[in-house]
Amino acid sequence: MEFLILMKLMDEGVGDTPSENKIILETNIIPSIEMLAQMEAEGKVRGGFFEGQRSAAFIMSMPSEDALDKALSELPCANIFGIEAIPLESLGDALNRDRRILNDLK
Repeated sequence: MEFLILMKLMDEGVGDTPSENKIILETNIIPSIEMLAQMEAEGKVRGGFFEGQRSAAFIMSMPSEDALDKALSELPCANIFGIEAIPLESLGDALNRDRRILNDLK
């Protein structure tokens, strides 16, 4: 199954001081990017962060919604990013669905 993943940094992900931001980068952001890069190398993730922003869009390939939930919850940044996951329907499946609907309308 493929999913569109939209991530946006929440207010909790921005520190009030440089020291807080250093901790957030060290403990949440960089480890998460490293994990996503590993998933990319394994062919499970395509996409990336929007340039100059702390938001991202990915296509994630996972065997199930449970596997997706597990993968996303294991990201260290899961507590500071709002994450939306949208199941994707393949173009072939969408075409077949719409052709069936059209046939039913005839």
